[in-house]
Amino acid sequence: MTAGVDPKQRRGSRRAVALLAAAAAMCMAVPSLAATAPTAAQLTTRVVKKLPSRGSYAVVVSLDKTKVQETADVYVGSQVQENVAVAPWSGAEAAFYVHPKAKKFKVRVVGTAAPVKFTVAVARQTSALAASQPGATSYTAAPRNPDHTLVWSDEFTGPAGSAPNPANWTPDSGGGCGDNTLSTNTASLANASLDGNGNLAITALPVAAVPGTYSSAQLDTTGLHSFTYGRIEARMELPVGQGLCPAFWMYEDNLTSTGCGVACGEIDIMEQGGQNPYQISATLHGPIAATPGNTNSQQWQSGVVSATSLGGAFHTYGVIWSPGRITWTLDGVPYATATPASLPKGATWVFDGHPFHIILDLVVGGYLGPPASTTVFPATMRVAWVRVYQ
Repeated sequence: MTAGVDPKQRRGSRRAVALLAAAAAMCMAVPSLAATAPTAAQLTTRVVKKLPSRGSYAVVVSLDKTKVQETADVYVGSQVQENVAVAPWSGAEAAFYVHPKAKKFKVRVVGTAAPVKFTVAVARQTSALAASQPGATSYTAAPRNPDHTLVWSDEFTGPAGSAPNPANWTPDSGGGCGDNTLSTNTASLANASLDGNGNLAITALPVAAVPGTYSSAQLDTTGLHSFTYGRIEARMELPVGQGLCPAFWMYEDNLTSTGCGVACGEIDIMEQGGQNPYQISATLHGPIAATPGNTNSQQWQSGVVSATSLGGAFHTYGVIWSPGRITWTLDGVPYATATPASLPKGATWVFDGHPFHIILDLVVGGYLGPPASTTVFPATMRVAWVRVYQ
């Protein structure tokens, strides 16, 4: 024992030294801020999707809105779509085509800021189509909805070079894809005719006499067949290339020579920019505000991005349309839905209780800009069939 030191002070000093040593050890054990960031496993959401049978399936993974803006990687089986953007104001849809050996497949989504919730929808595909489309696929059964009775269709059967059925289709000089289009629609069979293999071929061609311009075609059922509600679908093969704008859409019958009538609306079932064959758009156009002289404008838009190119192959594009609700489908799988609540403030829902007619066209230019030197002409959009169920 050391002389002159109070035992209580010595015990207190030892206790202080012990506490300092323990605190130092704790500080050494505390990981850095970088090390405390969530790991991929902590950011991953997983689900196993069970299937009724083996086969080929179209799959749409719908990512929910998130608390913060971030990106996510979406894995379906061995396929992946990376850097899918999600935010507090918008989720996202990612499409895949899988051929699982078992009656199930795995889906996982890895966020960058937080785990991302998602849902999975599927539709079985089959290659049991006409011999003229070897290897083509189509879903075997309608989505679950009451529209199951076929009320109108065109299967585009007929000899090569013949005109589309005039009882179903009228050539139209109008067009979509915005202003400054470089193509003019014609009634020429060179621009719209049957290909002899069960398809309608709408073809864009350069106009030799006026470089930088093109001829193409727009066909619609106006004055012949119009529909209010139902499941409206077309099986189409889209061309690929900068400046090409294939579309399948519907327009309200109230359109007059002086413009939009009381309830003028447009439903874009499928629109694609040929420079991005992995993505299709779903759009609603209608009055933004109920004021005189207001022009038709874009009210709402969504879409889906596929892990594999949708261009150059047949796919089925459609809508399921009911009062106050329109759902878009890709190969039988729903991927987007709009209701009156989906529209921005001041927009009017003009899609209920009025007949709409069907339009098919292929535009060059417009808001997509001119074709690139790599865009191949003739450029053809093929349509295997158009069907309406109610």
